[in-house]
Formats: sequence, C-alpha cells, structure tokens
Amino acid sequence: MNRLPTMRRGLKRLAAGLIVTCAMWGLNAHAQLAPGNGPIDMSADELELIDANHTAIWRGSVDALQGTNRMRADEVRLFFSGRGGATGAAGSAGAPGKNWGDVQRMEAEGNVFFVSPQQRARGDHAIYSLDTGDLVMTGDVIVAQGESVVKGDKLIIEVKSGHATMVSAAKGRGAKNRVRGVFYPNQSKDGS
Repeated sequence: MNRLPTMRRGLKRLAAGLIVTCAMWGLNAHAQLAPGNGPIDMSADELELIDANHTAIWRGSVDALQGTNRMRADEVRLFFSGRGGATGAAGSAGAPGKNWGDVQRMEAEGNVFFVSPQQRARGDHAIYSLDTGDLVMTGDVIVAQGESVVKGDKLIIEVKSGHATMVSAAKGRGAKNRVRGVFYPNQSKDGS
C-alpha cells in the first residue's frame, strides 16, 4: 500500500495550519493573535516602555490571549512605528507611547509557545515581522496539529505567499536531529 499520497496530504494540511496560525499573529499592521479585532489580554511580571525607540518589553511569564489563541514566552518585545513626526525622547513629551504607531515587529524569547484550537507550536525564539509577513521560529521547534508532528531547528513561514519551510543543521541520512515529521491521515467514519 502506497502511503506517500496520504503523507503528502497530511504535510499539506499541517503546512496550511501553520500558515493560518501565523496569520493569526497578524497580517496587517496591528498585533493579532487570532482572526478579528478582539482585544489582546497581555500579562507579565513586568512591563517596560522605552519611548525613545517605541518599544514595549513584557518580561516574566508573559501570557497573551486573544479569543481562543494563546502565546506564552519568557519575554516579548513589541516594536512600534513612530507617529506624528515625533522622534526620540525630545519628541515624546508626556506619557510613554503617546506618539507610537502600529506594531512593526514582535520578538518572543525563551520557552515560546503558541496554541490555537487547531495547532500547537513551541520554540526557543520567534520573530514576526508584520511588514513582510514572515515568521521565523528557532531553537528546537516542534509544531503539532492533532496527532501529526514536525520537528526541526528552524521554522520559516512566509505568510503572504503561503510558503512554510522547516530546516535543520543536521544533514544526511542517518544524521541525528534532522527535520522529522510523523503524520496521521484523517480517517472519516464512513471509511473513505
């Protein structure tokens, strides 16, 4: 029995799920964890705002929740664009964040987890660039959808093109820590 077509379908479903997951991180210039414009509830042990370079740093058991999607990390940095011609501390008199625009980039460091009802992803680091729509997750990356799992060193998702690549530094048959996937085909109740 040739299981290759079934494996390819499983891989395509998992890749499509990864792309949907990354789209949930935000295709437009607003921070998003889930589709829609619902609020993002963020909590951490500490929040530092650096007005001079439009940066918000959430530290210590960071938890971000939007709808049914959750992201956790040790630290999350949000980099915002400037607005209204304000530059640096001289142009931002008043409360921090007053002249900040939209989120341009999000970086998560340490024990990064993203969970949606359909997928789970974990890695040591993640960078999501909203201008390019690219997500790069590195450091012992594991992605799961249902029982299907893919593991590697680095996950690169080009959200706009729908292209996902998992890579590993290990090369060659028999090398440890190569990209590895285990896929379970969907089984309908009618046997088809």
